[in-house]
Amino acid sequence: MEKILSIVIPTYNAEKFLDKGLPTYILDDKEKMKKLEVLVVNDGTPDNSVAVAQKYVEQYPETFRIINKENGGHGSAINVGVEHVTGKYFKCVDADDWVVTDALSHMMDILEQSEAEVVVSSFKNYDLITQSYIPRDIHNPSEDKNRLYTIPEIMEIFGEVYYGMSFHGVTYQTKFYREQNYKLTEHVFYEDQEFATIPMCRAEKIQLVEEELYVYRIGDVNQSIAAESQLKKLPDFHKIIFSMIAFEKHLPECPEGARDLWAKKVSMFIASYYQIALIKSKDKKKYRPVVEDINRKIEKESPYIYGCIKNKYKVFRLFNRLHMSNDFYDNQFSKMLKFVKKGFHVDRKIYY
Repeated sequence: MEKILSIVIPTYNAEKFLDKGLPTYILDDKEKMKKLEVLVVNDGTPDNSVAVAQKYVEQYPETFRIINKENGGHGSAINVGVEHVTGKYFKCVDADDWVVTDALSHMMDILEQSEAEVVVSSFKNYDLITQSYIPRDIHNPSEDKNRLYTIPEIMEIFGEVYYGMSFHGVTYQTKFYREQNYKLTEHVFYEDQEFATIPMCRAEKIQLVEEELYVYRIGDVNQSIAAESQLKKLPDFHKIIFSMIAFEKHLPECPEGARDLWAKKVSMFIASYYQIALIKSKDKKKYRPVVEDINRKIEKESPYIYGCIKNKYKVFRLFNRLHMSNDFYDNQFSKMLKFVKKGFHVDRKIYY
């Protein structure tokens, strides 16, 4: 039976998570489930993740498969997974996350009829500390919920769809993605930024789905988003920043609006880098020369991107010299921004 959707699950040391995530792909409609493919990509894991996944392969052999490979990191696991998918569309889900089963079933109905090259959907975070869900919703302003958008049209409503323009919100048409022959950077963190940006720059047909599909687990001190972990991984930030900048030479081959999308996403990623290096770091002086050096390299590699981020850098540098804490930046400062935006009727945008 032809597969509608393939799920790629990069798996490494995920033994304790898989029995939470894998059952969410089991549909009540077993005929529809035959149109779903779930690939557990074993990235050379040393634990018992494969044994856990094998239980599902044995019970649902038409849906679950295990792909074994040597350890190469998250990006490498996705690259190999994409080589093996057979679905019309594919979506990547981390092994410690899961999906909303009903939303998965609905998404398959949409994808079966869709001609979109990229489907952007809502997701939600699950906070381990508060044990609560936090919506990360997009809004489709069109009355026609099957409408296909171009990149310029997406950029006009970027503030409404921002959350879905991420690793957790993106689903790619397999044919479209493979035709690009694009490979994610391997042996690094944050290559999910590449995944949600570079292939999308070539899209001419983008569909918006408001229902929350992906559930992203947050609040684990060992996650790559934890402050100390992020600071240790600054070299990976550097690699991904310049990998994304390097795509600039391909923009003339892309549809109208691609440069705006690329610049928006890259500058946002660089702004998050500034926040980590200059605000989250308790030692406010430690990373100043590192960031200054990166800025010089950005200016050399892409004057265009440098023009997009130089004012952001000045703001973060000021905050750094004022010894602004990350808590204040995330909570008080962001609230002030929202108040100012509301008071002056500023259009919804993403500010850093």
